[in-house]
Amino acid sequence: MTANSARESEFARERWFHSIDLGDFATSGRFPAGSPQNATLFGFMDLVRGIDLHGMTVLDIGAVDGIASFGMKSLGAAEVHATDSVDKTTFRMVRDTLNLDVRYHPNIQFKDFGSEFAPGSFDLILCAGVFYHMLNPVSSFLECRKIIKDGGLLIMESPYYPDDERAAIFINSETEMLEEAYTYSIPTKAALIGLMKLVGFNVLATRILGGFNRITVLGQAVAPAEVQGRSKLLRRIHEVDFCDREFRIKDHLPPPVASRIRFTGQPGEAVINSKSFVSTFPYHPVGSVRTVGTTLWSTSQGNF
Repeated sequence: MTANSARESEFARERWFHSIDLGDFATSGRFPAGSPQNATLFGFMDLVRGIDLHGMTVLDIGAVDGIASFGMKSLGAAEVHATDSVDKTTFRMVRDTLNLDVRYHPNIQFKDFGSEFAPGSFDLILCAGVFYHMLNPVSSFLECRKIIKDGGLLIMESPYYPDDERAAIFINSETEMLEEAYTYSIPTKAALIGLMKLVGFNVLATRILGGFNRITVLGQAVAPAEVQGRSKLLRRIHEVDFCDREFRIKDHLPPPVASRIRFTGQPGEAVINSKSFVSTFPYHPVGSVRTVGTTLWSTSQGNF
C-alpha cells in the first residue's frame, strides 16, 4: 500500500463535519449527498474576500475539522488559533496532511478564554455555529470583545428566526424551531445585531444564507460612542456602564492593542443563494470531487 492510499484509508475511517479538498480526494462533510457542503460557512467565505489577512492574528472558535482555520492560514494570516470544546482527531489529521502551522486549543470553551488569551490578542475572530449551542449565548459576544484588538473584526454566524423583526432570542426547547438536541436558543437578526452593538461592535455587513435560515454578521470593535445606529437607551447604557461586573467598559475597553485590519467588501446586507454560490476559499471543494469518510450529518434539517 502506498503512502497516499494508506492516508486515504485513514481518512475514510473517520466521520466528517467539513468537506475539505485535500487534492486526491475530499472529506465527506456533514450534509447529505447533493446538498452544498460547508454551506453554513458561505457567509464567512463571502465576507473574507474583502479582508486582507496577511500579517494578521486570527481565531477560529469551534473549529471542528478546521476548514476555516486552514483556509485563513493559506490566505496569509500570520498566526491562526483554533479552539474546540473537544479534541478532534480529524483536525489534527488535516493539519498534518496540509503541513500548516495552526495552533490548536482543544477542550476549552468561552469561560476559559480569559486564561488562554490575553486582551487585544486578535485582529479577526470567527465564531461560526457556536452561539446557539451555549447556555449563556450572550457571553460569546462578551468574551470575543475582551480579546479582540481595537478595530478588529468579529464574524458571528448562527441560525436565526427570520419571521420576527424584534430583537429576541427564542428558547428552542419550548419553540422547537430546530430539531437538534444541542441547540438551546435561536436569535432573530435584530438580536444578533443588537448584541454586537451592545458590547461595542459597529456592524459593517450581514449575509443571509437563502434556504437555510442562517445569518452571518460582521462587526468591527470600536469605542461604544462610535457604534453607529445606537438607540437613545443604548447610548445611556454605554454612558453609565454595565452593572454586570462580568463586562465593564471601564475595565475592558479599549483593548491595549489596535489592529490595521480592514473590510473592503460589500457593506450592508446581501442574500447568498446556497445552490449557486461559488467560493474560492482554500480547501473548499468546487465541482465534482471524490469524497471519503462518513458524515456527521444526523438531523432532518442538517444545519446544526
